[in-house]
Amino acid sequence: MLRNKIFVTSRPNGSTLKCVKDIFQVSNKEFNQKIVDERLKETQGDLVGVCIPFEIDTKYYTAKVDFWLDEIVKASEKETIKAYCEKESQVSKVIDAFIFIFDKSDPSSFDTIKNWSSFLDQAEPGIRLCIGTSCKIPLSMKQDAEINDWCLANAFDYVDMDETTETPMDKVGMELAVEIIQTNFWDGMVKKNVNGIAEDEDLLREIQELKLEQNKDILKLDDDDDDLIDMPSYSEVNRMRDQLFGGIDEDDGLDKAFEAIQSMREQGKNLPDEERRKIAAQVALSFAAQLGL
Repeated sequence: MLRNKIFVTSRPNGSTLKCVKDIFQVSNKEFNQKIVDERLKETQGDLVGVCIPFEIDTKYYTAKVDFWLDEIVKASEKETIKAYCEKESQVSKVIDAFIFIFDKSDPSSFDTIKNWSSFLDQAEPGIRLCIGTSCKIPLSMKQDAEINDWCLANAFDYVDMDETTETPMDKVGMELAVEIIQTNFWDGMVKKNVNGIAEDEDLLREIQELKLEQNKDILKLDDDDDDLIDMPSYSEVNRMRDQLFGGIDEDDGLDKAFEAIQSMREQGKNLPDEERRKIAAQVALSFAAQLGL
């Protein structure tokens, strides 16, 4: 049973289907509306159970996945989530990405994400993504900070659809969401033989496991735990990425990157645990960012 499903959920407002369509558009893929229409006809307009096949295609690999959609009314959220946790449903066994969408014009809709904790503990998806839809009136600084803090503390990537950037290499909005999805090590993925990358599957898997382990460490932190400040910042990750992949376009660029990673691993054996974990996290996140290009 492959863990290759992307579960997309929100309250009933059409945002789940729009999200998937936007992912297709950003990925330059044709969206098959017929599949959705046929399912909606069967369910009389209910998005539950809509399954949309999708192929992730990056510079380094391809992977066949499915988007599973469900929009849940507020009154039945807890009961529905509980049903997803039942062993008979087996949904948690095949989910490796969880996308939660909330309406920023109704900030209270974000609170629903907290009800999914038991399901997420059971599924342990490689990707946890929260998307705040675009709205005319921006969130207050306090509201925005609370959302970002909760997502960070619970190993969620947060994508604000109103965020902009002036930095050419930075990605925001749906492009960022797609990049995050691409960083996962999907079951059934087929790696492309780009400058020998297919020969380094074990190293790729280890780096992905480092990224997942880092997320678990974040979840274990208490509110007053000072270890959070030792997690690598965006600037540290970007510096590591430049150090490892700055010459990626050269003929032997990728080979040099892997040699540098292996060298860091050897050096890390002689460092204190705290420093070793931080370097491992920097390497994992910089590699994940590069993998999504």
